[in-house]
Amino acid sequence: MKRHAEIDLKNWFYRHDRRPLIIRGARQVGKSTLVKLFAQAEGLSLIEINLEKLQLISVKASEFKMQFLLDEIQLKTKTRIQSNTLIFFDEIQESPLLLKYLRYFYEERPDIGVVAAGSLLEIALKNENFSFPVGRVEFYHLGPMSFSEFLWATGNDFLAEKLDALDLSPEVVAEAKQQLVNYYYVGGMPQVVQNFINQQSLVPVREIQEQIIQTYIADFPKYNARINAERVEKVFYATVNQLGKKLIYQRLDTESNSRDIKKALELLIDARVLLKCVHSESNSVPLAGEMDQSIFKLYFLDIGLVNAIMRLDFEILIQEMNQNFKTKGMLAEQFVAQHLAYIDNERRGPQLFYWLRDKGSQKSEIDFILQKESEIIPVEVKATATGHLKSLFYFCRDKSKKLAIKVSLNNYSVTDSSHQIEGHEVKVRLISLPQYAISSIYKITGK
Repeated sequence: MKRHAEIDLKNWFYRHDRRPLIIRGARQVGKSTLVKLFAQAEGLSLIEINLEKLQLISVKASEFKMQFLLDEIQLKTKTRIQSNTLIFFDEIQESPLLLKYLRYFYEERPDIGVVAAGSLLEIALKNENFSFPVGRVEFYHLGPMSFSEFLWATGNDFLAEKLDALDLSPEVVAEAKQQLVNYYYVGGMPQVVQNFINQQSLVPVREIQEQIIQTYIADFPKYNARINAERVEKVFYATVNQLGKKLIYQRLDTESNSRDIKKALELLIDARVLLKCVHSESNSVPLAGEMDQSIFKLYFLDIGLVNAIMRLDFEILIQEMNQNFKTKGMLAEQFVAQHLAYIDNERRGPQLFYWLRDKGSQKSEIDFILQKESEIIPVEVKATATGHLKSLFYFCRDKSKKLAIKVSLNNYSVTDSSHQIEGHEVKVRLISLPQYAISSIYKITGK
């Protein structure tokens, strides 16, 4: 299944100043599969070492020597390291020392391509208090399959091309909405998508999603050194009912104190199961420079898993789509959030910002705030196609912004819109972007 990340891996591998690459992301988002598909596509000799199954003695030696590690790899895999070799250390969180030693590949053997990946890697990095030397390793952050990747995987390449070009005839729109419903149900977890393709049926999808959810829950006991696993599981399930809302800790667990709930949330965010969307005053770039970490809302890793936890069947999703998500508007935000978190954030890691004013008489909120170079762009996700945009105009007035985006099921359009605020007319160039064209959100702002 083709991923956008394959292009980035190709650029990395053939770059003259290549450094060891660490792929970070939640369990089951396809990190290992991505590396294997990339190696196959480029005709590379892949040496894969799963550190859950294979222990490397040379890493544990009192004095680390690169040549000893290379010799051990070749002896245990019975494969010679050559000019077209790609070494892949999978489940590298099982060998914290090796994580530290990756720098020596750049310093001593930059001619060898090295990729590492692992489950719960974010937590391992925090636990070990790692501080990677700047310029010795690099990171790539991988999320679930996007809607466009889902279209590629399901044989809808032509539709993906039309959406990317915003060539939206009535026929394209009708098919895009049908595939969007499928994506809402199936989601972007590669194993689920592959099963959907193989079986040509939605029936077994939920079974695979439940297995993935149980895999996450099975990981919770690994957190026991820091927090009670049962509390993490309770917060995990409770979060689904609070998606897209300003987080109040006690709404997640009335029996625990805020500090313990916060620890549980931090673990789930570190594991990339949850996506944190933080308030920023949004007066200037970077957005992170004006963020308030105490004010935030949450979204889940994947919309398919959200619907599985909520037990929303396919017929309900069809009904919601036909009614412009009148009762389940949170789903539209979830869809947008998981895409914005990773679009253009592959090197930095998932980032989401929003803007909230909940004091005084003029309470307002902007669902998401984008930063494109030096420009700040407010994004509203409307559950209904004709939803009000009062908060958006207030934001644009207060922050002197002239460009805004509305994501809904409306057709694509660019219009000059205005709204009267306290006797003054606020003018905004409003881009209406259909949900199914979400991958084009940065491209359209340049038009």
